[in-house]
Amino acid sequence: MNLKINDSNYEYYKSIFEIIVKHKGNINPLWKRPDVNPVNVLNSWEIQSKSLAKRGLKEGLRDSISSFKDFPKEFLQSLDEDLKKNDLPGVRILQSLVSDTVNKVLKRKSIKNLDEYYIVKEVVIDQASEINEQDRILLDQYFFDFEFKSKTDK
Repeated sequence: MNLKINDSNYEYYKSIFEIIVKHKGNINPLWKRPDVNPVNVLNSWEIQSKSLAKRGLKEGLRDSISSFKDFPKEFLQSLDEDLKKNDLPGVRILQSLVSDTVNKVLKRKSIKNLDEYYIVKEVVIDQASEINEQDRILLDQYFFDFEFKSKTDK
């Protein structure tokens, strides 16, 4: 599974996002407010611009998936059951999106786009992430290289 959102898979990924938001809303009561609820925000973006909605959905999913590590086991089990009940990928498959990206960057020895940049950024910043010190140093270097390249390309 790859996190590339386009017109043909938008509704599929939106279904995943809606279930994640529903579960996170049980923890964050602020998300129950219609003006703050991420799904409602996404729906309003769909009206403004489908392109904006696709980018917002991609970022929202990536942030949500990255935050799974911060939630209790019971929360993740409940979320996993709900996703699978709806014939959607489970928590582990979704989390593998992030770890696969990190492994690809380490193997390639570079960050190739902004999607990878943001994933690597989270992993490098998160001192509790499960990467060894040597890989953290390498990722930090690739992160720096990508930032420097982006600044010199302007």
